[in-house]
Amino acid sequence: MSTIKSFDDALDFYPAASGRPLLSRIGHTLRIYATAFSDGLAAARAYNELTRRGVPHDAAVRRVFDAHFDV
Repeated sequence: MSTIKSFDDALDFYPAASGRPLLSRIGHTLRIYATAFSDGLAAARAYNELTRRGVPHDAAVRRVFDAHFDV
């Protein structure tokens, strides 16, 4: 465990200043959320389709996670 030796060391968890305008950063963040939401909906649709076809829950979950998410 390291010891904090200065005030600046104590504040190193703050993100570095970005040169991008605020609206650009907000747009980028919203795009990330929209992509994640879309991926989640696609995974839910795939899971529902598999269970509707009679695939057991555990097998359906494994197939969906393997196909849609990087682990």
